[in-house]
Amino acid sequence: MMLKSLKQKIAKVGIGLFCAGCVFLSSAAYSQAASYTAYALKLNKTNNFTSMHAKTTSDDYITNEVTAITNTSYANFWAVNNSKSKISNKYKQGVGTGSCNLIFTKSGYNSTNTQVGMGMENYQSQLSTAFVSGNVDFRKQKGWA
Repeated sequence: MMLKSLKQKIAKVGIGLFCAGCVFLSSAAYSQAASYTAYALKLNKTNNFTSMHAKTTSDDYITNEVTAITNTSYANFWAVNNSKSKISNKYKQGVGTGSCNLIFTKSGYNSTNTQVGMGMENYQSQLSTAFVSGNVDFRKQKGWA
């Protein structure tokens, strides 16, 4: 009877260690993403932008996840180039919509050392400023999505 109890304890500890390792690995990959905090979603869908980042992968997308949003439920996000021109479609995101790949629709941005950023606007035309926070992976490493 004690041997069975010992085997169960060992199994529980093993499962716990496995789960802790998964959390550690996923948070380590996730920590490579750049966070943005309280970016203003200005009146009447006026655009706001993150800073530009040099990609170190040849991926044809960047990945965004919204972690907080106030004064609205959703925002539109899209990838931009150095001149803040749109290089992807717009993607509607809010808290709980998960991560989203903003796939490039313009050629030439799927190579390394390409400068990319992210544009954003309030999903709705309203007369008050909203704020959004989240994490965006500008494809500076493989494995986050």
